[in-house]
Amino acid sequence: MAGIYVHIPFCESKCYYCAFSSFVKNDEWEKYFKTLIEQILSSPYSVKVESIFIGGGTPSVVDKKYIEQILLAIKAKFDVADNVEITIEANPNSLDREKLEFYKKIGITRLSIGVQSLDNGMLKTLGRKHNKKQVFYALKEAKKAGFENINCDLLLGLEGQTYFKLKKEVDALKKYVTHFSCYMLQIEDGTLLEKMVLNGQIKLPLDDKTVTNYLKLTKYLHKNGFLQYEISNFAKKGYKCRHNLNYWTRGDYLGFGLSAHSFVNKKRWANANTFAKFYAEEKLFEEDLTDKQIVEEMIMLGLRCEEGVDKKQLKEQGYDIEQNLNYDRLIKTGIIFEEGDKIKINPDYYGASNLVIEQLF
Repeated sequence: MAGIYVHIPFCESKCYYCAFSSFVKNDEWEKYFKTLIEQILSSPYSVKVESIFIGGGTPSVVDKKYIEQILLAIKAKFDVADNVEITIEANPNSLDREKLEFYKKIGITRLSIGVQSLDNGMLKTLGRKHNKKQVFYALKEAKKAGFENINCDLLLGLEGQTYFKLKKEVDALKKYVTHFSCYMLQIEDGTLLEKMVLNGQIKLPLDDKTVTNYLKLTKYLHKNGFLQYEISNFAKKGYKCRHNLNYWTRGDYLGFGLSAHSFVNKKRWANANTFAKFYAEEKLFEEDLTDKQIVEEMIMLGLRCEEGVDKKQLKEQGYDIEQNLNYDRLIKTGIIFEEGDKIKINPDYYGASNLVIEQLF
């Protein structure tokens, strides 16, 4: 089984923190989608598709006919499972009842809505185009259109953010959604946010405060029935994102569109990140993964998830993790623990997971 990712690189405007391949450029729509669909139909790969994820950018800003054309092309080319999970990313201000009912009609089963915050001031600081009122309008209309599987993205590490505010946001959203993705705000090179922070226009909280808020929030989400199955992701029973789980368990996936990544049979590649090179079907890179890269990915992805990483599988790849110089120390201090053949990070140390993972490479 495999997943398919489709990248829609168009947005109403560029958020200040965004470093993805996204453009405020409507005049490219026709040519882009024509090329995208041709590339889907001419793919040399034959896979059984368990999940489809339409991301961006902001897929919900483009004419809905293009979304239908993409799904028809995928179903014409690939063997798509009857119970396929189909997710589309959306911003609250670009959703209405007609669009949502259309999405439902063409087979979309899951919405991922970029809420980020319910504080209008914080949203403005981030360069977001929606407000709190539009969030609840979109969620109510999604429910009326028949969507049950709804994710909301929340950003942690914003100016003026407190655990009390985050808790209130979860309380306000939880009756509408089955899934939360809670990400730490990253200051990416070359973004407007980086410039604003360097100029002193925005003062972000200290990392320690953000991690404390995150750890408190994870416990509160758990208390409310949203179980943590990956460092940033929380789901009600039966609503884990199958598409993302496929990434984290190193399943095969095909990526279509500008800058989209693919991974099939130990080979990874990425499409070009400019329109001209994408139209010419150029690749940003292609690589065959080494055993060392495979081991490091198994550790990095496994330890981010509740399932952990399997010691036996690492040995099969030629790495005995128990011989790592840091292993015993991390076990003795309770930072990591063993559960059968699985190694897991103590959830109290999820906020420092990257440091822990690096020590186990």
